[in-house]
Amino acid sequence: MPAIVPVAGMNTEFGMEWDSSLIPVGANYTALEATVFECLHAGCSSIWIVANDDVAPLIRHRLGEYTTDIRSIEQGTFKRFGETNHREVPIYYVPIHPKHRNKIDNYSWSVIYGANVCYWVMKRFSRWVQPDQYYVSFPMGMMDPKEVIKHRASVRKNAPFYFSYEGKTVKDGLPLSFVLNPEEWRRAKHTITTNASVWKTPEPNQYPTERLPVGERLKSRHYTLVDVFGGGPEGTQQEMNSFYDLTTWEGYGKFIASELGKRTKRPQTNVMYRGRSK
Repeated sequence: MPAIVPVAGMNTEFGMEWDSSLIPVGANYTALEATVFECLHAGCSSIWIVANDDVAPLIRHRLGEYTTDIRSIEQGTFKRFGETNHREVPIYYVPIHPKHRNKIDNYSWSVIYGANVCYWVMKRFSRWVQPDQYYVSFPMGMMDPKEVIKHRASVRKNAPFYFSYEGKTVKDGLPLSFVLNPEEWRRAKHTITTNASVWKTPEPNQYPTERLPVGERLKSRHYTLVDVFGGGPEGTQQEMNSFYDLTTWEGYGKFIASELGKRTKRPQTNVMYRGRSK
């Protein structure tokens, strides 16, 4: 199961020169790295970070091109020369297609487009590895990875699957991780593309000749998570003991002062590499 990590199109209150996904959540540890660490706990086989060319080089320098599967590290401790049994998890960087930018590239589109690229690339490798579901994790949604690993089996088997906090999920607009299946992918894509028109719908067998009023053009360009995923199917929900929305300064402050924030640290070096690439 691949992981989709949307960065492009993200809206936050920080407004810094660098991308908000690189805000620190611990010493020498960024929110984006914490998201990758969460994906490893969920058992993802590859990680696809959707980021445009203006921020991707810095992100790639920070994260590198691969990390290490946590389960293989745990199993390696019981084997001689355990490091030789560690399994690498590749990290891919996907920019939004230029024809979509400033038209339909809202934050949810990063999820849709990332899953689409992942599917076609994996399908070219082999039909045996083409994915049928995707773990979507948001850089600005902080959860305890130790909680995530407890539900690893459910995440992989019970799609559609939603992590929830106080009864709310991504369908309510929170940047909470969830599992996207092909049916929900098609529905969410249709929600965006059918509301991204500039021209009025023409009569049958005619070409569009009249533009929509300014306020009705490219409506989906400003869609939020709830606008796109709010109409998604019901599925398995797993309530989390803690969750922090880092898109606001207030939420970021609550996380830093929380018990989770105090014990969030950069993982050991054989899990998370900095600036390492092949």
